[in-house]
Amino acid sequence: DFKLPETIKNTDNKKRTVVILACYSKIYFSPHLQNANVNPLVWTTGLMCPEAYTIHDAIAGYINNETNEQIRTRAALAYSKYQKCSEKAARNLLVTGW
Repeated sequence: DFKLPETIKNTDNKKRTVVILACYSKIYFSPHLQNANVNPLVWTTGLMCPEAYTIHDAIAGYINNETNEQIRTRAALAYSKYQKCSEKAARNLLVTGW
């Protein structure tokens, strides 16, 4: 494990888009990112397997200028397909925004 500083500072005030694929990433990283001017594109609410197909499909949507919700859907559909879980379960796991 590792420790993050209590706060992450955004020194240039540019909004950054972040994807955090790790177990319980929303609950773990939220306190550190709340004041960092970020757009949480995709992160997780539970245990997960962070494999390349999820980030691949999320990045494809990002490059195509899709909305956060469309990108989340892409990631969830890929996760559902390869992990053989329901789309509902994948959508509950992979979330967007605060």
